[in-house]
Amino acid sequence: MRRTRSLRLMLLFLPQSRFRPLSSFSGKYMATRTSPSRSIEMRPLEQADQGFMEQLYASTRSADQRMDGCDARTEALLVALQFRARQAQLRTQYPYGDIAVILERDRPIGSLYVNYGPDEIRILDMSLLPEYRNRGIGLGLLRSLQAQGVRMRVPVRIDLLLSSPAYRLLQRCGFVLRGANGLHNSLEWVPPLLT
Repeated sequence: MRRTRSLRLMLLFLPQSRFRPLSSFSGKYMATRTSPSRSIEMRPLEQADQGFMEQLYASTRSADQRMDGCDARTEALLVALQFRARQAQLRTQYPYGDIAVILERDRPIGSLYVNYGPDEIRILDMSLLPEYRNRGIGLGLLRSLQAQGVRMRVPVRIDLLLSSPAYRLLQRCGFVLRGANGLHNSLEWVPPLLT
């Protein structure tokens, strides 16, 4: 049975320790003002975003994931191939996953890839350009997904590279380790009503 694709993300931020909810995403922009000068929006991924998505993926590669001995052009080509292979794998594994581009003042700054299943919300990828990390955007996205988990009465899950710096943020949000496979940690947050 085919499910309708729609990005159901509601972006929440924590200004002055309060959530400020937005209307649900329905294929149009959604925005929030976290300060008079800052607006974060989301929209569905478009074909024209391919170059940005490759750049974003490359920006997430840590020093130990870089290809020593390659010139910059060869490394860029290999990273682009890795990105395309990963996207193809995720689309095969999660054909109804929702991909959104995160924008600040119409400038792409990140992406969020989520699969809404009948028994879980699975975060497939959440990435921000380096200069937009540690500003509360990721925290707001996680809190939003947790709020959706409460409404849907399902856990929120993510598989995270063992070396990922996002591990501490997920722990702060109440995610707990459920297992590891040598490459990834499997983390889960369960709504209080289900525990």
